Amino acid sequence: MKVGIYGGTFDPVHAGHIAIAKKAKEQYNLDVVFLVPAKIPPHKNSVATSDIHRLSMLTLALTTEPELDINLMEFEREGRSYTSDTLTILHNEHPEAEHYYIMGEDSLIDFPTWHEPETIAGLAKILVAPREENSMAFAELLAARSEQYGSVFFPIDLPYNPVSSTELRDCLRRGGSAMDLPARVSDYCRRFGVYSDAPGCLRTATKTSFDSLVKQLEKRLHIFRLWHSIGVAYTAANLLQARFEDMGRKPGDDGCYDEVQQAFLAGILHDCAKYMSIPELVSYANLNDVPHEPEQETTGDVLHAPVGRYIAEHDYGITDPVILNAIGKHCLGEIGMNEVETAVFTADFFEPYRDHRPIDITLARLRDIALKNLTEGAYEVTKATIRFLETIGAPICRQSYLVREDLEKQIKKEQSAKADQTQNNKEKESTMSEYSSKDLAKTAFCALEDKKGFDVRVIEIDKVSTIADYFVIADGSNASQVEAMVDEVQMRLYRDYRIEPKRVEGARNSGWILLDYGDIVVHVFSSQDRLFYDLERVWRDGTTVDTADWKE
Repeated sequence: MKVGIYGGTFDPVHAGHIAIAKKAKEQYNLDVVFLVPAKIPPHKNSVATSDIHRLSMLTLALTTEPELDINLMEFEREGRSYTSDTLTILHNEHPEAEHYYIMGEDSLIDFPTWHEPETIAGLAKILVAPREENSMAFAELLAARSEQYGSVFFPIDLPYNPVSSTELRDCLRRGGSAMDLPARVSDYCRRFGVYSDAPGCLRTATKTSFDSLVKQLEKRLHIFRLWHSIGVAYTAANLLQARFEDMGRKPGDDGCYDEVQQAFLAGILHDCAKYMSIPELVSYANLNDVPHEPEQETTGDVLHAPVGRYIAEHDYGITDPVILNAIGKHCLGEIGMNEVETAVFTADFFEPYRDHRPIDITLARLRDIALKNLTEGAYEVTKATIRFLETIGAPICRQSYLVREDLEKQIKKEQSAKADQTQNNKEKESTMSEYSSKDLAKTAFCALEDKKGFDVRVIEIDKVSTIADYFVIADGSNASQVEAMVDEVQMRLYRDYRIEPKRVEGARNSGWILLDYGDIVVHVFSSQDRLFYDLERVWRDGTTVDTADWKE
């Protein structure tokens, strides 16, 4: 086996990392390339971005990269993540393998300062990607290191790529859009406000409750079990957020979905009974009259789910039945699971700290399926679980087979409904071209009104300019409201007419966002910027439309 090892903090993982890993695999005919995230980098005391975010972004980036894999070995040992230790462990475990360590030119410059560089050079060939445009200097550096440590340094034939994790973090911190991030990584950053203070998919109250629960769980659960629970919380929330966004489902007035909050809290508590052994679980369940099936006492440790439901209610004060039911059903699932239950059940199998190897399918593939369709993800997880238990001859609860059948029926139902919707959309699109610019202006006006926009005005300018037929103007009291107004306009115009803006100007956190639809232009300001630009005065030759009868 020729094994590639690519270490780093991956904060965040970006297109440059992926390109280097794939090119190294192709050029040197490697059987596998493992991306190995560092728990505590040698050159730092900690990483600014939390472990769960770095791991989540890494697993999401690789959902569409079957050539690459993740190895969590540096997360599973204490102390600093020294490369020499990692390679020593790999060599001892697989002495027959040939190891290739992948790095960038900047790391090669610092290589003499690394911990035990001689050990690294003695255990692996070192593949280096250029990080500067000066190819002559790169070649000289490779030659110099080969002279110092032996002829084990080889170039990766890849064009210089200036992408930088530091610059990406700064860009996201300023509210910009980072083009070099994989799409699912970018979505994750937006949803959870990674690198920025922008409001995400979790409410402040939800995050406060989560932090409190983590502190309580630290006193009972092993650290690895706590990491797993954190992973399930974020994965379940991300799966549901992705599902609702894809559906075009309208969130609450605060921009958040209730179910995402419920899945997040159910995720952190789903294993709250895992501090007990199987005999202790049986005793606890019988002593406290915890409802459960008799076979759960003899089938592995699935009893921790119903016991966990009881503990979440009585020890952690959870009263929401949706959260409690998701905890109680996370092991075996149940026929007719709701979305929160399905998300927690599915996330439990492949959250970022999971590194097991299912039979006939990879974790990356399961994650990819679930992000595209949560029901199909749950079905594949159920299949993989049953397949594994059958292979090792372990007992399987009858309920697992029933859940598998139920999920299969749900998938067929969803596919049928999707086919019907596609046909309806085609029929709708055939008549959708019959709309006027006034219809667009009215729809945008109503969207801004519904989001409580201030002084929403429509100016007819077709007789004084060729720019557009109408300007629709409004302002919001803060950045969050402005963003919500913009999102509502885009959602309604796409929903009703299947059109998207030809251009969008202004960042989400700026004081003026412009949506140009050709026939109409929508301007959404902060209150201060609206006064400053005073478009009503600039376009005073236009006609202010009477919208008294437009309000829905």
